[in-house]
Amino acid sequence: MNHTLRAFAEIYLRSSAAKRGGKRDYTIDWEKFLRLAGVHDGDEREIAVNDLHTAERRSGGMLVIERDRLRHEKFLKLKLDGGEKWLFEVTGCSSPSDERDRLAEFFREASEATVPDIYQDGWLSWCGGLAACASAGDALSPFKRDDPAGNVRFLDTLAAVLNWREESLLQRASSRITGDSKQLGRWRAKLETSLEAITSGEKTSLADFGIVDAPRSAWVHGPLELEFADGKIDVGLLAAPCALSAIDLEAASSIRCRTRTCVTVENECVFHELAAAKTGVLLIHTSFPGAATRLLLQRLPDEVEFHHFGDSDPAGFAILHDLCERTGRTFRPLMMRFRDDRDSQPLTDGERKVIVRLLTSTHLPQESLADLRSMLAAGVKGEFEQESLPMQAVLDEIRAICRD
Repeated sequence: MNHTLRAFAEIYLRSSAAKRGGKRDYTIDWEKFLRLAGVHDGDEREIAVNDLHTAERRSGGMLVIERDRLRHEKFLKLKLDGGEKWLFEVTGCSSPSDERDRLAEFFREASEATVPDIYQDGWLSWCGGLAACASAGDALSPFKRDDPAGNVRFLDTLAAVLNWREESLLQRASSRITGDSKQLGRWRAKLETSLEAITSGEKTSLADFGIVDAPRSAWVHGPLELEFADGKIDVGLLAAPCALSAIDLEAASSIRCRTRTCVTVENECVFHELAAAKTGVLLIHTSFPGAATRLLLQRLPDEVEFHHFGDSDPAGFAILHDLCERTGRTFRPLMMRFRDDRDSQPLTDGERKVIVRLLTSTHLPQESLADLRSMLAAGVKGEFEQESLPMQAVLDEIRAICRD
């Protein structure tokens, strides 16, 4: 009897009733069950039928064989109330509810992992959501219900990325974190989806944590000179933007700028449009600044004034905050104002959390804090994309800050 009931338990485990918790009695066609169990003919069928008849009698009503008026078996039914508990006690297997509870507890314990304070709320919320999904039998991507060891390894890796504090190439970081130089690459999509959820969209890639595919470079355009032992490079002579590697920026004996105005630009398309307009200012393309960009900003002369032109949504202001905090420079927002538009996208819960965190910042200027308060009160992001601003208005604003 145990062999037949184990087959029944295995088939039940694959059902939505087992995965999500049933709302009604679990029923399977009699012949379908015998075929799936591999006992649909011969002596094996006779043994299985006898086993099921015996189990029905001993189940106390938990297992029911439904028959037609000629007493032919039609369906095998496991009762909703108590049936699952009976089945898995008889077979000695872990019940689906036990497995759901164990998995939920795994995520509750995971919430206690050490992550930087800046990500603590997001981590707790993310783990709590997964615990709720585990209990309910909902989807658990990027985790798997049947791979506990893999779940532990992925979770440890994710926490290690959140705690990563240096610039490193992908394979070296992967080797140090996982012991396998290719594992971060294999998990990149799952890791980046998780990082985006935990940081409320503020950071979406391994590169945002300093784990990069190639040595960092800073994309620049404008009157910049780098002096080396063997000569000098004048970037200002170039018509188009160029990339300066962190290696070259470190090797330069001096870095001079023939303008007092530097504008960092979040969007690549806007950066290239401004470069084509030949503004005369130093333009640097950056979102969350990598090592090369930070190095360049830190090595520019003290008299240079910094402005950042980015989107005016929570993520855009987070980049402005990051630039100030991580470079030690003071950046003023360029045309980054909350432009109210009641038809625009509403703030997500995650974006509200980002705003609340940014409002405690000592790095953001007062006008940016005021814009964030207005955004939070309105409950929408407004017309936030920097591409929506007329290019002529942007150029006029750059000329105005150069005259000041």
